[in-house]
Order: sequence, then C-alpha cells, then structure tokens
Amino acid sequence: MEGTEVVVASSPVDTGISCWDLRSGAEYLHHRSCASPPHGLVCVADRFLASSQLRDSSSGAVFYWSGTRPRVEVKSFTTEPIKPLAANHEGTYIAGGGLSEDIYFWEVASGRLLKKWHAHYRAVTCLVFSDDESLLISGAEDGCMRVWIFDDGRREEAGHLYEHSFSEHTLRVTGIVTGYGGGNAIIVSASEDRTCK
Repeated sequence: MEGTEVVVASSPVDTGISCWDLRSGAEYLHHRSCASPPHGLVCVADRFLASSQLRDSSSGAVFYWSGTRPRVEVKSFTTEPIKPLAANHEGTYIAGGGLSEDIYFWEVASGRLLKKWHAHYRAVTCLVFSDDESLLISGAEDGCMRVWIFDDGRREEAGHLYEHSFSEHTLRVTGIVTGYGGGNAIIVSASEDRTCK
C-alpha cells in the first residue's frame, strides 16, 4: 500500500476486509478471514491492519495483516472478546475494549500487555485517542463516555483512573470523534438514543 491512498472497510456480516484504491475505485486487496465488530479495525501507523475478532462470546483474538498480502500475519489471543480497537499515530500502542467492561493497553512491538483496568459498567463500544495522544476516550453500552489520562498514579490514589465521565446518553455510545487541542479538544459522541452530544 506504500504510496497508494486506499479506503479500508470491514464488515462482520460479509466477513472480510476490503481495500480500494481511492483514485480509481478498484479493489486493491481483500482479506477474507475477518469477523470484525464495529470499531474493531484499525490501521497501525500505515504499516499493517489490526482487527479484533468476535467469533463467539467466550474467546477473543486480534489479527494482524500486512498491507500487501491477503493472509493473517500474526494472531494474538486475548482472555476475552475485544470489540473496539484504537492505535496511536506512531503505531507503538493499541488499546482494546472488552465485553467485560475492561480496557486493555498493549505495546505493539513486543505484544506485551502494559495495563488493564475496569472502565465501564457494560461492554466498551468505542475507543479513540486524542490528537496529541495524551488522552484515550471510551464509550460503552452503559451510555457513558470516559476520558482517560496516563499519569504518575494520581488517578489511582483518587479511586478512579478517568479524568472525566459523561453520562448524557440513555443508550449505548456508537461513535466518538475528537477535534484538535489535546486536553482542550471538543469531543462529540453519538448514541443509539439518536443524539450527538
């Protein structure tokens, strides 16, 4: 994919990831072995694709594909099914949201789990890094959106890890977008309750 601008999309219904050339519309590559949920596909620093896999409710995996071959390069098996994924711009970290309300934070190069914490009261549905990557924003089936900051432990002493918690939605959060400005950015969330806040 180097030097080529592509559009990448996945579907849990059609079980696959497709890549199309942005200029011509021609299909560039198709990865058939994928069962990615909504927000479960992420491009990791323009080097490869990572996708959480939901084949059943008891096991989880994250598959990695290179941009040039239609086969899975690496399979990582997780302790629970992971739904959304988010990667930082450099591709050094991936965050994943679990069905058990936990968030996982991995180092990409080693595959090592750096941190896991209880994040919500229902399954995590969305994860987004802020533009300066100082914050991780999560949304969940509980209608809550939380802003997480990685600091020197002050949050743990306060009894919670999040910087802010917003409970404005009555149904699950389905999407999160953040603008520029790091900690001062505007964050917009969408929900099944048909609102954006």
